[in-house]
Amino acid sequence: MQVVKYTQSDKALARLVMAAVTLEFGIPEAVLYSPTKGSSRASFARQIGMYLTHIVYEINLSRVARVFGRDRSTVSHACRVVEEYRDDPIIDEKLNALESFLTGAPSPAPALFQAGLCAQDNSKTHMEIGCE
Repeated sequence: MQVVKYTQSDKALARLVMAAVTLEFGIPEAVLYSPTKGSSRASFARQIGMYLTHIVYEINLSRVARVFGRDRSTVSHACRVVEEYRDDPIIDEKLNALESFLTGAPSPAPALFQAGLCAQDNSKTHMEIGCE
């Protein structure tokens, strides 16, 4: 069995996505980063984060799963759920706004990771995003 590793860039992009989701849905980051499912609202916001990380930044499902500390099938399910909710015009409008924001946002600075200012450990399976 091959272990899929994520890159520091994957972590930084996921952190950016989750910051935007946190602001949009008003759910504390700690709740979104929780290893447990949590409330349905928090779970849906987390699913949106996984979906946007995959769609906007074209990160494959296995790497998104690794960054979020979830199984690939969980991320695949999240993407299907969010796609189904796009039929709701309000949700679709929010997602379009988030996609637009993330597409226009500057890429996280890889120099922070290269300079050793952030953790470089790719072996972590839980959602540990950002500098430690």
